[in-house]
Amino acid sequence: MNKKAAIIGGSMAGLFAANFLQKINWSYTVHEMVPEPLSGRGAGIATYKELAELVKITTGFEDKLGTNCNERVVLDNKNNIVSKIKYPQIFTSWQYLYDILLSNINKKDYFLGDECIDIAKNNNETTIIFKNGKKIKADLVIIANGIRSNLKKLVDKNKPKFAGYVGWRGLVDESSLSRETLDLMSEYFCFVLPQNQQFLTYPVSGSGKDGLKIGKRRINWLWYKPITTRNYKDILKGKSGKNHSHGIPPNEIKDVFINHLKEEARIKLPKSVQELINKTEQILIQPIYDLKSDFMVKDNLITIGDCAFTARPHAGMGVTKAALDCFDLIKNLSDTSKYNLDDNLKKWENKRVKEGLFLVNRSREMGSYIKSNKSIIMPKNKKILKETAVSIKHIRNYPNNINLFKKFV
Repeated sequence: MNKKAAIIGGSMAGLFAANFLQKINWSYTVHEMVPEPLSGRGAGIATYKELAELVKITTGFEDKLGTNCNERVVLDNKNNIVSKIKYPQIFTSWQYLYDILLSNINKKDYFLGDECIDIAKNNNETTIIFKNGKKIKADLVIIANGIRSNLKKLVDKNKPKFAGYVGWRGLVDESSLSRETLDLMSEYFCFVLPQNQQFLTYPVSGSGKDGLKIGKRRINWLWYKPITTRNYKDILKGKSGKNHSHGIPPNEIKDVFINHLKEEARIKLPKSVQELINKTEQILIQPIYDLKSDFMVKDNLITIGDCAFTARPHAGMGVTKAALDCFDLIKNLSDTSKYNLDDNLKKWENKRVKEGLFLVNRSREMGSYIKSNKSIIMPKNKKILKETAVSIKHIRNYPNNINLFKKFV
């Protein structure tokens, strides 16, 4: 009889898990608490050869994942390029990759509006309990419901720690930009580096069949800025008067904070970047957290993706790390003739914890200058260009060698 996995969380990590489980003939169900399709959430994703290969292995998708940038540049506040390196890379959108992964699984096994509230164990049986009253049994429970998981505590006691800064972000249609700004932003992975801050932009696919053509794409931008916990809590009090706990819907952000952002941009950022911010229809804010795990396995419960480790976004490894969690898991689960399930999961955990800790520590160091301390010496431009969102093969001292290009099981 085929083994069955219950996947809690239907975003990137959960979808990679489902796709990989198909490769070794496990049955699965995916349970997403949000009642509406997730497609359209999120913004841009930096991709690498590793991620493209993982998508190909699990789905068979071989087309280009997104838009090309061949060079990275740093701009000064006069729009001049002051540093440049060559680093060919493809950027995609969250929605584009999500749709690829979702289209490759059986929709009858993907359930929206399924909020898991508990997991009960009785002898050798594991029962997953949902808020809507549904109960199911599984041989393996894969907890993939993100950094704010209500279930992580069943496996590991670590909690998210606020990094002391936020990322303001937005998407702008290239078609809405001036020619000068389009020519600059469509060509490069751009950085602007005010004291104690980081601003970056890159092109991602637009909507429709021509979404990868210049002029039809979108520009994704992020602005990392230090903030006190008190000031962040002020932002979390929305227009409606509601106090939001960890994040705020963009339509709830008060105009005064958006206006302050635009005024600071006028003072610190070049005109091309000011144009991006001013033409963004819906600006979002994302608090930056670190999350680690000492354990990723407890009996037949495991955590993957951001539920296990959340590295700061400067590493650009969130989706690739989630995919590798699943790739390594399936390699170990397919070895059932040699080891039992407990042994397989322990072997998997040892490797994934080591890599997760490395990425969290590395990304913390990369963002260490984004804090309210004017005496901090900013990193050299070239250092930021060479280290931000790069392939595993270009990360010094990465803890495990990977060979994704061998034939899969």
